[in-house]
Amino acid sequence: MKQTLASHIGCGLAHVQHTIDKSIEWGFHSLRKAGESKLKKQKNENKYLFGLKKGGKHTLAFLGTLGDAFYEKYDDLKTRENQEGLLK
Repeated sequence: MKQTLASHIGCGLAHVQHTIDKSIEWGFHSLRKAGESKLKKQKNENKYLFGLKKGGKHTLAFLGTLGDAFYEKYDDLKTRENQEGLLK
């Protein structure tokens, strides 16, 4: 089968989209890991500064978990869509 220029462009765009998705998925995973790491309070550290750091880590963990859940569900929906397409 001879591929047209449009087919080549479409395949290239699919690869770009896949690369962007994997990069964002990696970023969310890294956020979650950074947020879940332990934070040690220094002996003379300001309690307000420590509270801000702790809140920031919780925010990172939340955003990372949100992204992981999104991509997990997205992959599930794509798999289900492809299986339904094969059954029709």
